[in-house]
Amino acid sequence: MSTHPTTHPAGEPVRPAVPAARLFAHRRILRVQLDAYERAIELLTDAARRRYGPVTATIGIANGGLAPARGISQLLRTPTYQVTAKHNPTDAIYTEATGTVSYDLGPLTSAVDGQQLAGTVLLVDDICGTGATLTALRPDLTTYLGPTVTVRTVALCRNAGSTLDPDLWAWTVDDWVSFPWEPVPPDGTATEDLPIPNQVHPA
Repeated sequence: MSTHPTTHPAGEPVRPAVPAARLFAHRRILRVQLDAYERAIELLTDAARRRYGPVTATIGIANGGLAPARGISQLLRTPTYQVTAKHNPTDAIYTEATGTVSYDLGPLTSAVDGQQLAGTVLLVDDICGTGATLTALRPDLTTYLGPTVTVRTVALCRNAGSTLDPDLWAWTVDDWVSFPWEPVPPDGTATEDLPIPNQVHPA
């Protein structure tokens, strides 16, 4: 199957998803509490700075990747840009991915206004479920990047079923994850808080 973008009914580019399945144990919803989230942002920021040198910008994959991208940028004092991507048909718990990734680079196009980013750029998402979203977006970002730009991928979580490892992530998970900016799981739902991290992956 070709990996070149095709036309989505809404006019958005679409790429076939990575042939992988997310791992859901269906035992409990994994919750990222605010203190654990803030510590993860600190650790990911510090690791990016130490491993990749000066970071010039973050690109948050909306919706879920925008908050961590802004959090990292705030600590690094760099700008945050935005792209929009969709892999799940709804936000309902345990929704299966569609098998394609539709995305909109319009917000990034407007923000850079014909200029190209330079240096080291972090492409940030909340979770790397199969690797499909990060894989789909990377090729088309080259239009917005200077010839010497390095792109590093960062996620709060990596699903254990993913075929792709981000360059940095805080938790490896085997069930559905609820983030601080999302609605609280319904009453009666089994939940488990992810621990406050003390390091990022890969170590």
